[in-house]
Amino acid sequence: MWIPNFEELEYKQIEQEQSTERHRLSWGWRAAGGSRHPNPYFYKYYTRVFWKDSPCDGHEFLNSPDTILTIKKAFDLTGKLERKGLIHFTYSWSLPRLDPKNPFDPNAEKWEWVDWAPAYDDDTDESVELGGHK
Repeated sequence: MWIPNFEELEYKQIEQEQSTERHRLSWGWRAAGGSRHPNPYFYKYYTRVFWKDSPCDGHEFLNSPDTILTIKKAFDLTGKLERKGLIHFTYSWSLPRLDPKNPFDPNAEKWEWVDWAPAYDDDTDESVELGGHK
């Protein structure tokens, strides 16, 4: 996993601006995390978005509760950054939902040390159009 730092981010932004349209780099990179489960009742997703105006970098960024975004806020921010052509990195992870609409048994040994997200219907975060995740 790439540890975010402002110096490398600035270098990548300059590289992006100097590249030709034909060889343009991606504006956003997934530094950690994978694809989302299609059923929003199974998992809740959280994201950190590292960009030039992030409040900090390095392990401080990765460990700060203040840098955690809901999926809706992350989608909104990354969309804004992409429209402006600003380089950014996303760090995403999920927690299983404690929801009767999923097949997980919270009493099973497999889930003994897991933090649980609220049930989908109890979650007050806004959902995203793509897949209905909150």
